[in-house]
Amino acid sequence: MTQSPPLTRETLIDMMLAYRRTALLRVGLELGVFDALAEHPADSTAVAARLGVRERGTRILLGALAAVGLLVTDGPRFRLPDGADELLVSTAAGYVGAGVKVAASHWEWEALGRLTQAVRFGGPVTEADAEAPGFPFWRDFAEHATFATDAGAAFLADELRPWAQARGSLDVLDIGCGHGLFGFAVAKLLAIGQVWSLDWPEVLPIAGRNAEQAGLTRRAHTIAGDAFQVPLGGPYDVVVLGNLLFQFSERRAAELLARAAAAVKPDGQLVIVGFTTGDAPPERNYGAQLISLLMLLWTADGEAHSTATYEKLLAAQGFDAVEVCAKPGVQHRVIRASRRPQPTFAFTDVSAARARGDSGPDDSGDSPIL
Repeated sequence: MTQSPPLTRETLIDMMLAYRRTALLRVGLELGVFDALAEHPADSTAVAARLGVRERGTRILLGALAAVGLLVTDGPRFRLPDGADELLVSTAAGYVGAGVKVAASHWEWEALGRLTQAVRFGGPVTEADAEAPGFPFWRDFAEHATFATDAGAAFLADELRPWAQARGSLDVLDIGCGHGLFGFAVAKLLAIGQVWSLDWPEVLPIAGRNAEQAGLTRRAHTIAGDAFQVPLGGPYDVVVLGNLLFQFSERRAAELLARAAAAVKPDGQLVIVGFTTGDAPPERNYGAQLISLLMLLWTADGEAHSTATYEKLLAAQGFDAVEVCAKPGVQHRVIRASRRPQPTFAFTDVSAARARGDSGPDDSGDSPIL
């Protein structure tokens, strides 16, 4: 049993008020406040003019942003705190602000407002369906979640590098690719690597832009459609399912894994990347628990699955070499699955051997297997 710090009044009040800080961060980013202050400090009148909004609203917002530490006051003027120029200014190399469109998305906030009903009824209380084409959150996830998935993609590449670089081909299928980074990371392990990215038509242009940035335009291909129905092509050296299977029940996940398994070369690998349960207590597995909560709101029966569940489902598809990989500081698990080579036996044709006059096994019932 894990030990956790006791609840305090201050802890609970902080939880109750946390959404206000999140809302302030999101509004500051959406309006461009941090960009407006990137060059030099300014008062509310100057900032309002730069943003094209009313001074009263700007003055109140700037004060609130300073109250939560997202701005610093300098007399009547406001400036960015240390670190904000790298993290919150949109032109900075380390900008993470775009992640607010996923981590604090309007879609998620609206859904969480119905969480009580969803828990009572055991599923969505609206027509929201994360499996359906056109579900807007997945486009935002593909376009803005790359800051959170870079580490997972690098981890995946590190795990596959020795195996991939010893091969003569590296054809990769990325099912439910989203941003495409997982498949691109694998394809780049070999100069001749090719990648096929599969997702809904409205998501694939985002993967295409990321392929261009990765220098893979000539090696990147797309498959548009439903992963449960569209022909997958192949076979492939590697089939990747990244941040996908939690949308479905165990039964549906098994169905998709069966399709994926059929597209893997006999000596290839099927790889699952994502959040898993069962290998850490909930307080150390925040991402998986919150994913399950969102799936309760958005899907009929999706939730984060355990590593044991994945091992069972992969074994059912003939993968008898399964490795669960974890790395400190990376929330994603990488689950690699392959099939061990079957032993090759030579058989003696007894009748043919005797016709040639060769000695063969006697008639005692001994096996002719050599």
